[in-house]
Amino acid sequence: MITVTIYRTKDEITGFIIEGHSDYAEEGYDIVCASVSILSYTALNSLNLVAEIAAENIEYDVDEETGLMSLRTLENNYKTDIVYRNFMVGIELLLDDYSDYITLKFEEV
Repeated sequence: MITVTIYRTKDEITGFIIEGHSDYAEEGYDIVCASVSILSYTALNSLNLVAEIAAENIEYDVDEETGLMSLRTLENNYKTDIVYRNFMVGIELLLDDYSDYITLKFEEV
């Protein structure tokens, strides 16, 4: 199962971590894993290209073998909030049909 944890303060989202594999289908055919992957990589790149956060203010780690992606911004603005909320909406939409393969949690930081 994929576990997505979104880190937030009272006022903003500051990052997320994705852990695990969905095991929905075999590797290369797993649409749940592929969907989470594209959402997370789009968020990572959008923080730099859309929200204009400098690369040195984006911390991330990826381990495809274990299904890990952690992402955190050291500086935030209204655009980072939009990027993170877009990611969250995508995960919530996946939960509508694939809740046996993915979970969503929130953690106050």
